[in-house]
Amino acid sequence: MALGREDTENGEFKFPPCWKDNAVMQQRFSTFRARHWNVQEYDTKMNFWTELIGNYLRFNGRPIVSLRDLQLLFMRGDQLPACLDTVILELQQRKQIRALSEFEYDPGNSWSGWLVNSLVKRPLSWGWLKIKHSVVAEDLEASTLVEWIHIDALNSTCDAIVEKALPECTGKLMHFDAFKSFCKSQQIRIHSDTDLYVSLLSLNVRHIVGLEFKTEKGIRQIHLVKIPKKQGDDLNISQEDHAVHNLQNTQSQLLKQLESLEEDIKVNDDKARQYLKENKRQMAKTYLRKRHLLEKNHERRSVALHNIESLLSSVDEAQNSGVVLDAYKIGSNTLKKVLSESGLKYDNVDEVLADVRDTLDQHREVQDVMSNSVVESAVSLDEDQLENELRELCGETTPSKLNNLPLINNNQKPQVVITDEELIAMLDDLEVENASVTTSSTKTVTTA
Repeated sequence: MALGREDTENGEFKFPPCWKDNAVMQQRFSTFRARHWNVQEYDTKMNFWTELIGNYLRFNGRPIVSLRDLQLLFMRGDQLPACLDTVILELQQRKQIRALSEFEYDPGNSWSGWLVNSLVKRPLSWGWLKIKHSVVAEDLEASTLVEWIHIDALNSTCDAIVEKALPECTGKLMHFDAFKSFCKSQQIRIHSDTDLYVSLLSLNVRHIVGLEFKTEKGIRQIHLVKIPKKQGDDLNISQEDHAVHNLQNTQSQLLKQLESLEEDIKVNDDKARQYLKENKRQMAKTYLRKRHLLEKNHERRSVALHNIESLLSSVDEAQNSGVVLDAYKIGSNTLKKVLSESGLKYDNVDEVLADVRDTLDQHREVQDVMSNSVVESAVSLDEDQLENELRELCGETTPSKLNNLPLINNNQKPQVVITDEELIAMLDDLEVENASVTTSSTKTVTTA
């Protein structure tokens, strides 16, 4: 039986629909009969009460409850439920509740270690408490006043504190009363100081908050609550934490005093103006003197507040600087370790780069040699073969004399070395069209 949305919207717990049915509730309020008489009826009735109790306690933020409290909480008219003692025993057997006295003694003890602790490690005071309860077990009034902790309700309250309260006050040291007021401002349902006390004990066992206790009139109480900045921070309250906490308290007190002084200054100024209007100059001067005294007091306290705020700012800056310095140290050590493991040193890197440069130079030289000696020769050989094939296709039988001219270099123009007789013979072989060369030009060539 889970809570519906309307249960939280209205701000009040909503009972199940059968709560208004007198016939059904008459049977639910009656004492349990033996289970073997009617197993289904017994289980239905037991589940009804266990779920109703759990939902009610979780909704109201009330992990601590007694049998008498449950009877009064679930009273209909003038009728009290007569079966809740059996429900308490069932919850205890299911390990859904735990005695408050045992939880306060050892809040972090698990259920598996609880039996060993109770038989072996429990002090004589607890043993005497068990004997006392066994002796007075017949006293029904005393048994109804024994307080129990509902584990699910406790976990629900702790989760609400972690979700709503702790993120808003990280890194702070707060009094128990101040923390209680803050939880109330965050609309966290906590029924009483004792409920908040056991919730903080549970959070302390989970290493979520740090606690400092004090004893007043023989009663152990929580004095200070430390909320760490991040998970894993030290939860022990040190002298530095106390010093910062005292500075913060002094700061808040000075702010309140300054507000009160400003109100007093305004009141005295108004009275001085009023007496001046009534032509009571002596009374007006009296209030003016009082206002001057208040203004001097206000100035002194303002200076003190400024000094305290400067100290708090310096402490915060020093803490941040320490965090940054620690980060530098961690980063430097990590870098040194990486350089050491990888062998990255100046001499090694310089040698490696020199080897790389030499290797690249050798590669270039090899490429140049291969391109000059092999590639160019192959290209020239291919060109000769292609020229021969072209001449065969054209029907030429003798290679041109120009092909026998020596070439000095691939990149230079060929130099023609020829005699006059060879030049005249070549000219004679040329064919000239009719009237394309004049007679005078022919004579000139012949003369030459």
